[in-house]
Amino acid sequence: MTPTPAQSAIDELAERLTAHAVLAHDPAVPDIAADYWAKSEDHYRAVDAALAALVADSPAAVTYAAVLRHPTRVAAQLELRASLTTLLGQRGDRVPEVARTVGAADEQIWIDYHLGADYTTESCAPPALIGGPAPRRVQPRADDALVHVVIPFRDRESGLRTRNLLACLRALADQSGGPAHRVTVVETDVEPRSREAVAGLVDDYVFARKDGLFNKAWAVNVGMVSAPRDIRYSCVLDADILVDRHFVARNTARLRDGGHGTHLPFRWSLSLDEPSTLRALATRVVAGAAEVPGSVLRGLLLREPPGGCVWLRTGLFHTIGGFDERFEGWGGEDDDVVARLSAAAPLVRFDDALLHLNHPRPEMTREDGEPFNAHLEPMNRTGAHPYGDREKFSLDRA
Repeated sequence: MTPTPAQSAIDELAERLTAHAVLAHDPAVPDIAADYWAKSEDHYRAVDAALAALVADSPAAVTYAAVLRHPTRVAAQLELRASLTTLLGQRGDRVPEVARTVGAADEQIWIDYHLGADYTTESCAPPALIGGPAPRRVQPRADDALVHVVIPFRDRESGLRTRNLLACLRALADQSGGPAHRVTVVETDVEPRSREAVAGLVDDYVFARKDGLFNKAWAVNVGMVSAPRDIRYSCVLDADILVDRHFVARNTARLRDGGHGTHLPFRWSLSLDEPSTLRALATRVVAGAAEVPGSVLRGLLLREPPGGCVWLRTGLFHTIGGFDERFEGWGGEDDDVVARLSAAAPLVRFDDALLHLNHPRPEMTREDGEPFNAHLEPMNRTGAHPYGDREKFSLDRA
């Protein structure tokens, strides 16, 4: 006789089945990372097929069909989860087989779905970050900093990316219990659009004149060579990452006390939808909370992406010759630098939350449909190559 599954196991299975229905049918999933989708799609389809067979000829078929019609509608997802909880309770003999299918898929997928228990789509007013009040705590100017945070940036629309940058900077200004840290923003564009907006929030603003495709690799290198090399630790941080109050202290301690050269403080990066982004900004930046609880957030989780937030010993960055500046446009530069860093010294990951704020998706491919940097051979950059040349694209220092 098959034992009756525990209610907690049924609840968890219903939640995971609903997540896979979203992952299989939400068009945002393949758009967020085409390579991750390619590695995951068959596993989503396998669970979705098992789910369709499970709900056939049951009341849950109606709620399942509603999710297929509207895969982003949270109310439909919650109704499906509730109906699956009931159905699985009635068909306990099906639970082990379905659970095995889900478990096997979960070990292989590279994009997952997060829906916090307290998530709401209720409107949250966008915070007035430009010209708004000063951060609750402001780090003193870090002339003798132990940590250097470099943020590459471009936003020709002065829109959501600029909003996210200002939120990132205010969160970095609101740090406690850690060493002094220096923050450098490198804006690469034809004019310094964000100079005034970031004034008072950074230690250094570097305007790096460049038209055409955004070159994150070069921007980071310029920022890294702009600071004294005796700064012991560095963090390359994307402008759309919202950090908690103990971010600098926690990660500095990891490098100080560990034997590794580089670490990424996360295993899953949570790309927030716009309501979650506004909720996160209201909580962390406006209300001044130390962190944003995951229970109020919704988004797609990317498994072990190579970039977004990389901590390292500054000397190691210079030893490998920084980022490979041949990479332009979207993709590849983070994979390459992390691979070279890990080849030069141990690299580890930790399990912190990484909150990626919403913004318009960049162009992911060239006009011919190929990835921007697919033609480049990785892992051939060394410390003998020049990097961070301020004159490479006619750079002006603020």
